[in-house]
Amino acid sequence: MTSGAEPGPADDPARLLDALSRINAARRDPVYSPARVGRLLEGFERLVATLPGGDRGPAGAASLAELEALLSGEGAGDAVTELRRYLEPVLDRLMEELLDHPERRLAAYGSLLPGEDNHHHVATLVGRWVPGTVEGALIDRGWTARQGYPGFVPRVSGARVAVKVFESLALPEAWGRLDAFEGASCRRILIPVETESGRVVCNIYEWIGRVTPRP
Repeated sequence: MTSGAEPGPADDPARLLDALSRINAARRDPVYSPARVGRLLEGFERLVATLPGGDRGPAGAASLAELEALLSGEGAGDAVTELRRYLEPVLDRLMEELLDHPERRLAAYGSLLPGEDNHHHVATLVGRWVPGTVEGALIDRGWTARQGYPGFVPRVSGARVAVKVFESLALPEAWGRLDAFEGASCRRILIPVETESGRVVCNIYEWIGRVTPRP
């Protein structure tokens, strides 16, 4: 963010991490499920609260809580199911706007980087690379670690990991292919990244397999 800009979600790290944790959890739930929509609503609520005037007061909080209860209730009827199907993509688009389109950004730390073995998976996409850092740790992850490519685990510890952020309008169409390449041992999540121009929210692949800490 540039200096003098209006405060946004990325200006409050604690609130931002809280909101992103809800959104990342929602991604792990089945599409249109009560749990997924409920967590998306929670994430949206926390993002809105970081904006100027985002404190809706008791009446606004009660209204959102009532909506969450309706949409996340088990055994709801067909009308509520259809409402979930309508609301989920709307929430996704709203949060994309609030976070300045993170689906267009990938924080890479391993084999997808320029000059590395698997860079060809993103080399055909038009975009730019900028340096950054994320909070977390690098760990060994089986056969890929033997090739010098550790996995990333987010940790609120103060330690920083160097990454490069790839920004491309073509990334939204490539996520399915990149997710398949990364495989079941990695999970794509949203994470704050510090860059020279400020804090941005990016996608990053989190290692979720069996691991051995790096020395």
